[in-house]
Amino acid sequence: MKHYKKILSAFCIAVLSTSADAASLSVEARSLGMGNVRVATADIATAPFANPGMLAFQTSRDDFSVLLGVGAFLRDPDGVVDKIDDYQSAYDRFRADPINNIDDGNRAVAIAQSLEANVLAPDASALLSTGFSGKTWAFAISARAEAVGASTVTNISQTVAELPDPSKNILELEGVLTNELGVSLARSFQVLGQKIAIGITPKYVKVDNIHLSESISTIDTGIGSLIDDSKNDLSDYGTFDLGFVMGLTKHTRIGLLATNLVSQQINYTNTFGTPVTLSFDTQARLGVAYRNNLLTLGADLDLIENDAMFTSQNFQALKSQYASAGGEFNIYNFMQLRLGIQKNIADGISDAAKENLYTAGIGFWFGFNVDLAVVSQSDSLGGFLQSGFRF
Repeated sequence: MKHYKKILSAFCIAVLSTSADAASLSVEARSLGMGNVRVATADIATAPFANPGMLAFQTSRDDFSVLLGVGAFLRDPDGVVDKIDDYQSAYDRFRADPINNIDDGNRAVAIAQSLEANVLAPDASALLSTGFSGKTWAFAISARAEAVGASTVTNISQTVAELPDPSKNILELEGVLTNELGVSLARSFQVLGQKIAIGITPKYVKVDNIHLSESISTIDTGIGSLIDDSKNDLSDYGTFDLGFVMGLTKHTRIGLLATNLVSQQINYTNTFGTPVTLSFDTQARLGVAYRNNLLTLGADLDLIENDAMFTSQNFQALKSQYASAGGEFNIYNFMQLRLGIQKNIADGISDAAKENLYTAGIGFWFGFNVDLAVVSQSDSLGGFLQSGFRF
């Protein structure tokens, strides 16, 4: 799995080396451990990323928090990483002795052809937030960074004679790097005996992009320098998120989150000289939750199908619309155990992309909190680690 590690490392470097204003991640460790459920379950530390309305809807006595986290995920439902490993092994044997190892050459061609329309999607994220919650008003400052990429193999060899051609079997990678700084403000109300909270997060967003190409014969080397050479500063813009939470009973609530309410389209010319448009559209998510001192249960649903954040038609099958469910068991306020499941219900995606994504997480309180989450789906794997404190 050397390519898995190499590509994830490259994207982590890309995230952490962009603006210190940090940028956009859709989850953090606590919500990810619960299947990415967050709209009606967020705590004071995670609310700026999950639902700003939840800042003013806390049942705990915590009124200050600091949170820092990093995460990475590699979506590989088609097994691209393993196929590239197998291709390189067969190609290296063929290249060492083309006459006696012709079978390895034929195998390399067959593997390359099996990569047609397969998509590999790495993702890396970093976040930082601090929040203050009073009796009715709450305030937070948040920063987050995300590098989202997608790659596929193009110009595939049809014969053994084409294998040495450097223009054949090219891994084309497109990446979007976003840096985001937000300020959240929330207020709670009592309406007909029920608590309601509304929150808003104005955001500044900076966008960079990456287009790079590398032969799958040599993809194990030079990715870091390729990213440095291929990164382009595109644009920046302002938008805002709006969150709402309402108590239904003593232990249940419903939440609604709308993000990027000022949508944005960025027009530019890519490295191939083609005019393209990168869109950041409005998204909406509904959540319900049950919470007591021992147990938190929740379910979220994307109300809008979200297009892939890429310009190439090769990656439009990465669009998403998630249904999520999960829970957290609290052990003496010292340890939290989390489990969850998430499913992509978007139309027009592959069966592999529709497979359930399973998550698990654990949290500890040592006077400061440590949260770890892992996520798995077939050949896809990722994790998130965060720490901070609250009082």
